[in-house]
Amino acid sequence: MNKKNNHNRKNKGASFIRKEFYKKIIIIGLCIIPIVLFADNKGTFRLLPLPFFLYGMYQLMQIVAISKLIIDDFFPPKISYEKNTKPIDKLVYYFSTTLFFISLISLLFEIRNFDNTIQGTKLFWTAGVFGILVAIITTTILKLTNPSVYYESKRRYTVHLGLFIGFFLISTALASFVNHYFANPTTFYKNYKIESKSISGGRSTEYFFYLKMENGNEERFSVGKTRYNDFNEGEEIKLCLLKGKLGFDYVTGFKKIKQ
Repeated sequence: MNKKNNHNRKNKGASFIRKEFYKKIIIIGLCIIPIVLFADNKGTFRLLPLPFFLYGMYQLMQIVAISKLIIDDFFPPKISYEKNTKPIDKLVYYFSTTLFFISLISLLFEIRNFDNTIQGTKLFWTAGVFGILVAIITTTILKLTNPSVYYESKRRYTVHLGLFIGFFLISTALASFVNHYFANPTTFYKNYKIESKSISGGRSTEYFFYLKMENGNEERFSVGKTRYNDFNEGEEIKLCLLKGKLGFDYVTGFKKIKQ
């Protein structure tokens, strides 16, 4: 009788988690609609998407907070706790955790270089997708050769999180580093028009130029306060460029165009 009651309580709890997950996904989907509809609006309704964005992000953070419970609900672990852990399982667990923190620190050192890389966003996501593929391959190999890594709930969650986020971030950081550090040392120059300027708030002030590229897209570049004040919107600027090792041009300097 007690076993039956415990089983019912467990199913009820699992059902609640699943319902909460579906509800939050629906709310996020509904929040995306006004964001998409009014994304390019520069008139009266330009601020309308903001509360939907904030509320959608709040729902997303709640999903992240209960993500372990969600995973356990959809994919129940074989064991919830184990007394004796195999050495290889411990190794994978600690490797995943270490990879996550190293990748996070690495990206912090490289994140600004994406701003000074032409098509830096493309480089970021291309490298990130490669990292996800590496994580998928690694996970597949582990499940085939040592499936017990994923038997225990906490370890499974940590390993998945560490491998997927870790490989994603470390791939982006390495791609940025390789692209600019091993770039062709020969400098070349190109002129671009400053479409707009902006200043970011926060703990430290950042200054940005938005330049129109050859393909018609705008690219954001991080500049210092002095350089920010030296140039005006609509003015042409000369970029000092290096051909990156991965094919993405890297900006090393900004110069005034002599009249």
